[in-house]
Amino acid sequence: MNIDDVKMEASGSENALCEIFQRQQELMMKYHSIEKGNGLLVTDKVPVDLHEAAGQYRLKDFAWRITEEIGEALEAFEIHPDYPQHFDEEMADALHFLTEFTILSGVTAEELVKLANGSTREIEGLASLYIQAGVKPIPYSDHSNQFIAILGRHYSSLALMTGVFIESLAKTCNTLKNKPWKQTQMMTDVEYFKKNLAETWIRFIQICQVAQIKPAYLYDLYFKKNTVNQFRQRSNY
Repeated sequence: MNIDDVKMEASGSENALCEIFQRQQELMMKYHSIEKGNGLLVTDKVPVDLHEAAGQYRLKDFAWRITEEIGEALEAFEIHPDYPQHFDEEMADALHFLTEFTILSGVTAEELVKLANGSTREIEGLASLYIQAGVKPIPYSDHSNQFIAILGRHYSSLALMTGVFIESLAKTCNTLKNKPWKQTQMMTDVEYFKKNLAETWIRFIQICQVAQIKPAYLYDLYFKKNTVNQFRQRSNY
């Protein structure tokens, strides 16, 4: 089963981001037992303890999962630029992992929006408003609102925005200082961690905007891939 086999279309609702978080929470709990059975679940805490090495290790594992999916998206677009759906589907996969990363961090959908709206860069909206209503393009750094529109859906533009996204994701993970090889443990600056996490979401949405992935379409892609993943769980894929 793949995304094309899911015929139902989901256009989102007023609580689209909350719905995504809820669906991901349900999906992830089923995957926990699978990962545990494979001997790869370092901690089953939800959310993880941001101050513990095991929790930080799990978050960094998810950071790589996000990175890998976006890398696959870029590869798909580079090889088949005339078939953008493949890129879009990989972005939906990345959204799954980014959402789970956020849930594991203990940040809710509501808190995420508040964090983004409180940004010192005065960035409007974020994922919930983007998915629900298609807010105007979010400005990149200190450039004008037209920056994203000028970029257009080209490989070089997507690669540029992906690089900015990876930078934000790396900054988020770099606040987690308890490396597996370190013997001295450090407390996490939770406020700074959450600030960088909100920025990471903003950068993800910017990639979607450059790729011209409309809000309802992004939600629909997530919904369909979530349905595929549920089928794979049931069929022991």
